[in-house]
Amino acid sequence: CPQNNKITKYSLKIWTKSRGVHNKIQVMSASVRNTVTSQENGSIFKRSSNLDNELKKKSVVVNQTQAEESKAKKKDTTHYYSVETLADLQYRSQIKVLEKIYGEEVDMTPKSIQDDTYVEQFMKYNLNVMHQMTNFTTMVAKSTTRSRTRSSVRAGIGGNKQSIDDLMNGILYETINWEPYSTVEALEEAYEPKPYTKSFLKITLRKSDFFEIHSQTQTTVAKGSPEGDDAERDNRNYEYLTIGKGKIRRRSDNDAQTDTLLFTTRAVNTILITKATVSSYVSNFEMYDTLNNITKEFATATMSSVKDLTSALAQTEDADTFEDDEAVAEKDKVSSQIERLFRSPEFRNAIMYMGRTLSSNTNEAGLRRFRNFDQVERWNAEAEYVYSMNLLFRLVPEPSKDERKAVSDIDFCRSNGDILAVAYGLYSFSSQHVPTSGSVFLWSIKNPGEPERAYYYDVPVTAINFSPFLPSLLAIGLYDGSVEVRDVSSLQDTPVAVSQRSTSPGSSPVVAIRWIKQVSDDDHETDIDPFLSLSQDGSVTRFRIIKSPFLLGFTQMILERVEGHPEGIFVHPSSRIPCESNRHPQGLSITTHPLHKDIYYVLTDEGCIHKCSINYQHQYLEVLRCHDGGVTVMEFSPWSPKLFLTCGNDWFVRIWVDGITRPLLELLDEMTPVHWAKWSPTHSTIIVTVNRETANVWDFRRNLLRPMSKHKMDSSFNTVARFSHCGRTLVIGNERGNTLFNALNDMPFSPHFQYDELEKAIFKAIGNDHELLMELKSIGFFGYPNKKAVF
Repeated sequence: CPQNNKITKYSLKIWTKSRGVHNKIQVMSASVRNTVTSQENGSIFKRSSNLDNELKKKSVVVNQTQAEESKAKKKDTTHYYSVETLADLQYRSQIKVLEKIYGEEVDMTPKSIQDDTYVEQFMKYNLNVMHQMTNFTTMVAKSTTRSRTRSSVRAGIGGNKQSIDDLMNGILYETINWEPYSTVEALEEAYEPKPYTKSFLKITLRKSDFFEIHSQTQTTVAKGSPEGDDAERDNRNYEYLTIGKGKIRRRSDNDAQTDTLLFTTRAVNTILITKATVSSYVSNFEMYDTLNNITKEFATATMSSVKDLTSALAQTEDADTFEDDEAVAEKDKVSSQIERLFRSPEFRNAIMYMGRTLSSNTNEAGLRRFRNFDQVERWNAEAEYVYSMNLLFRLVPEPSKDERKAVSDIDFCRSNGDILAVAYGLYSFSSQHVPTSGSVFLWSIKNPGEPERAYYYDVPVTAINFSPFLPSLLAIGLYDGSVEVRDVSSLQDTPVAVSQRSTSPGSSPVVAIRWIKQVSDDDHETDIDPFLSLSQDGSVTRFRIIKSPFLLGFTQMILERVEGHPEGIFVHPSSRIPCESNRHPQGLSITTHPLHKDIYYVLTDEGCIHKCSINYQHQYLEVLRCHDGGVTVMEFSPWSPKLFLTCGNDWFVRIWVDGITRPLLELLDEMTPVHWAKWSPTHSTIIVTVNRETANVWDFRRNLLRPMSKHKMDSSFNTVARFSHCGRTLVIGNERGNTLFNALNDMPFSPHFQYDELEKAIFKAIGNDHELLMELKSIGFFGYPNKKAVF
């Protein structure tokens, strides 16, 4: 550094941060007598013998002639500092410095400063340095008093804190205080300063790395929605912190050390069991007495349970088995312990939790997809609309009585979408082989390997339905016409109530069960809501749960065959004279109205839908012919209480509006009966249908002539299907008894305004039929209030 009479070999490193650029200034020890400054390049270079190999520069040295050497000599009256400086400057001016920048050579030779003022200042600086070096002891004393200033020197190898302006403009010696390595001075040795050869100051500017601390993409959401409220709250908070009163707040930089906190995540299903090794002394006499007492207690309990102990002992002796009383008591002890263990609710719950934990190891990918953990974002550029369907896992029941039972019905619990009830029995009533038994398994998605509840019956099970009002109640319909209600939350195997043969209206198989809301003017009514049961003979029975082990049932409706031509599609009469063997049509399914709790619809094998009310017994309100064959499913749209679809055995899927006796849309692809059809809970224009072999995904907003995709599920024939609560998983049962969970992937993103898209697609589809278009416009708005969805 200039203007200092003493230079110690220390290394100075100063880091600053200005607009993303680190400025590193390094002072290297050498002599300042041989320095050339370049103001154009903003850097200082020097020629040193020990650094020529390290500098990656091209240097060209011009030989110095004797004439030039003679010119460099000065008069003896000139100070020797000035003579050396001028000689070095003259020698340095003959060196040409070239640097490669982006592959091109650039002349970086420093230019000399032709100004006598700077030369005079430089000479004064050298004289001042020589004067201060003789008085080094005085500077050491001053350094102790100025150790608290900003120019203090740190311990260790030494250091210096200066600003860039001080280094560039020159620093007075009062602002730099140096401390020697050792504070102990040797008085007997006088300090003799050594002359320094050369020095230079190098400034290196380097660009710092870019660190992204926080990034937030711009999003646009609908105002008034929960997402819109969150966005407005974030905007108000941002304005408060940037331009509002929150801008003026106390700021401080502190360092903190956070302790490591060990906690248990939700994925851990068990608690930590503490184990310890404990030693104890027990004598042989104590062990014998304890074992003898336990044997006697269990032998007494076994004697009371065995009817004829003498006959058992006689048979044992005849079989040449020599088991003494202690061995028999030990066997009875083990069997009794096992029976009590399996009857214990705590043990059964422990087995259930352990099964869930082990199942998560093998079905983790399927469970994550069922929970919708990895959803495709809307801004994904690689999203494709291929309407694919992928198998997640399958539920395989344990066979009972070595019989193959078909999946006759499936239903999800209304309050917990992880619980699924599956009925095993008879699906097709025209089957040549009827199983002799049936069962109902209660599955949990957390353990697809084993059911958590199992109910066995001596006849096939044909229908099940969870109560939407009391989610733990499950109504079960059997092949012999009996109905019972169970509480799935209880570990007991006893049903809540069963129907009686003496009071049951019929004995035909139960094909469908639907719970209905209790309609009463009394607000203090606490009775459990009733449910309707549809039998194969066309009779509708209403059951009530009372304070009794038996259900209270009475006949609500007995259907009659339709005569003439009802409203709906026209069916050509047969050329042969029909001779029906039964005056009552066969019931296939039952559906309730989404708004009017007293209205229900009965679907028959004639292709007609009977609209009925629980307030009018033995009569129906309307009849609508929808198909030329049996009607298997009737389902209302989640976005409209007037729009519904039907599917039947005539291969068609038709969409209707309440009030118009003509179908709006007809979907036909394969010449096979359609077993099941339903609106997608996530897309208002997508319908999923299931026939005997395939599952088809329709999107009538894009195509009315063929489905968007077809999927063959399994080698066995399909029976029934259900959507999960989220609508992104389709559960399909087959005649082999397997239940397949299929994920609907690569689907279109759900529109923000579902009803508007539905209405637009329907008007576009019927645009060519002017009369139907006018009838639909006369109905007006056919959605729910505020265009919301009701599931």
